[in-house]
Amino acid sequence: MHIQLDEWAAPRDVDLPRAVASALNSRQVASVIPTEIDGRWTVSQVRKVGSLMIDGHRIDIRPKLPISRLFFLFGYAQRRRLWLAEETRLDSTPDLVPAIATAFLRQLGVAVEQGLLQGYRECHDSDTVVRGRIDFVEQFKRRPGLASPLELRFDEFTVDIDENRLLAAALERLLQLPLLDPASRRALLHFRGMFAEVETLPRGMPLPRTRHDRRSEHYQPALSLAQLILTNASIEHRVGEHTATAFLVDVAQVFEDFVSVALRDSLQRSGGQVLSQRSDRLDALGHAVVRPDIVWQRHERIHAVIDAKYKAERPAGYPNADLYQMVTYCTRYGLRDGHLVYASGEETPKRIDIIGAPITVHCHAVDLTGCPREILASIDRVAEAIVASAPVNVPGNATRKSQSSSAVLSRH
Repeated sequence: MHIQLDEWAAPRDVDLPRAVASALNSRQVASVIPTEIDGRWTVSQVRKVGSLMIDGHRIDIRPKLPISRLFFLFGYAQRRRLWLAEETRLDSTPDLVPAIATAFLRQLGVAVEQGLLQGYRECHDSDTVVRGRIDFVEQFKRRPGLASPLELRFDEFTVDIDENRLLAAALERLLQLPLLDPASRRALLHFRGMFAEVETLPRGMPLPRTRHDRRSEHYQPALSLAQLILTNASIEHRVGEHTATAFLVDVAQVFEDFVSVALRDSLQRSGGQVLSQRSDRLDALGHAVVRPDIVWQRHERIHAVIDAKYKAERPAGYPNADLYQMVTYCTRYGLRDGHLVYASGEETPKRIDIIGAPITVHCHAVDLTGCPREILASIDRVAEAIVASAPVNVPGNATRKSQSSSAVLSRH
């Protein structure tokens, strides 16, 4: 069975095996509830995009955004120019897994065209001849009282570095997906031999952080895709008595990460410090905490609090829970203005004046349908509105001069 769904589409009734319905619910892919007809389910609030395979049944979920825009949001948040490398090529297929596999193969080819990147890596070994430096801690731990062999620690120039480990791990993860098309599988197998001397990443460990320098510039698009693959592809996930394989991307998280990074870039041009996920006590005893997405502070005072929310458009307006949360933030930080940033096709800002409190919540909409330059210009306009609403009774904040967004793509 092959089922096609669309991100945040209108609710629809679909014939589904119970195991598939359970997997969609348990992985928080969508809301799936049974109808009066046995085996028929109502699917709504499809929140993730990608593909899921369970018991031979395949579910493909297409994003609302063009795939190139999704890559742009992810790449920008990762500080990599992924979107520049793939901007004109990604929208030839509406399905995410084939697009990512094709893009990864293309960028992997560019990365290793002149061979694998090499670098120094700290190694440990036992030998009778000193090489590098003696690891006395390991020596006394493993061989107390013995002078030979020696426990050594040394730097080796090798291809077994974190950058290549990430690429090799992403390659293997894609090969394990039954969702992969035969042509991509053959191409990945062709590259596999190049990574024979590269160790695999330990399971369950955080992905290594790689350095971005001139030597690794040509690796950056491939590394960004590798991180996307390793973060979102799961193999042999148990759903009750069934086994599921999936490549699922939480677009809401991608959007919120992008807004946090892009707004930080814009607001920093107005001075001050931009903090992400700052945690503060809400009450005197610390029973509750607040953790807004973004806090902008100048002169040791918080000037603005911002939350990014990726939500489907609703005729009734913005969800009230977001509004309640923002009022709490404003109360905690003593602010008259709070800012919610949504993904939307409209550019008209909204403001909500709270009765009984001197608080105004500004709801901004970022249009994601434009090109990267237009999206970043939209972020700049949001930043200008945030700066304009900031408190004016603080030294250095009496006058504000808006920044031009003509060079927004030069941030990287």
